[in-house]
Amino acid sequence: MRYFVALAEELNFSRASERLHIAQPPLSRQIQQLEGEVGVLLFHRTNRRVELTNAGKAFLEKAYQMLDLVEDAFDTARMTARAEHGKLVIAFTGTGENILPIVQKYRAKYPSVNLNLQQMGTTAQIHALHGKQIDVGLLTPPVNSEQLIVKNYKHLPLKAMLPEKHPLAMKGGPISIADLADESFVITPRVIGPGFYDVITKTCLQAGFSPNITVETHDLQTVMSLVSLGMGVSLTAGNTQTTGVVFRELVDTTVTLDVAVAYRRDEKSEVFHSFLDMFFDYYSI
Repeated sequence: MRYFVALAEELNFSRASERLHIAQPPLSRQIQQLEGEVGVLLFHRTNRRVELTNAGKAFLEKAYQMLDLVEDAFDTARMTARAEHGKLVIAFTGTGENILPIVQKYRAKYPSVNLNLQQMGTTAQIHALHGKQIDVGLLTPPVNSEQLIVKNYKHLPLKAMLPEKHPLAMKGGPISIADLADESFVITPRVIGPGFYDVITKTCLQAGFSPNITVETHDLQTVMSLVSLGMGVSLTAGNTQTTGVVFRELVDTTVTLDVAVAYRRDEKSEVFHSFLDMFFDYYSI
């Protein structure tokens, strides 16, 4: 097909053969073979000139399309091969249980990709994305950055996190957010994740009280450990089973925690795009 296109564009066997880096006789034989397969003449040939027949002109249009398809197939194969190897760094807030299904699915399709999962607050994720220390951030919006694209993919209901010996935990069943009005709260500071902090305070304010925040710590695992020791209660969107901690649904609030995927606007990595395509398909974004 390349031989036909070269001759169709040059309309000269000598120039076409030079362009293709072959001698004229092999080019002539290839064109004759193609015409035999098609069953019609594609060129008018004289001693002085070469011209496309009407059939040749029609064939040229399709030939361009076929070559484009072949080139696309080559590109797809190369990109797929590159996407099957490399490294992908994904950061997440909380304990990470929400990302396990997509990570398992990605690992099954791309077993040779080196996956690096890091627990990280929203603010730290934004800085890490800007600094190219991570490729994908799973965080709590809002995010104000022209360099990043941020898309919500989940809306999680809040739950109360209680010490297992707390009266509200022992009675079982859902509770009211107002039941926590007199409790001490253990949460992560606003500087770590402004969106999550604001959701907690908003939920409490809608129930008529401001949360009595007595302990702040920089990661959710420590929050759960402190709650298990009876140092306070908390609100969370997770449900990680931890010794000494009980989760209870909230019956009187419609506030949810938005979770978003964030990534650099100009990211070109094939490994990154293979993950993002699967992520978008999995969450129907």
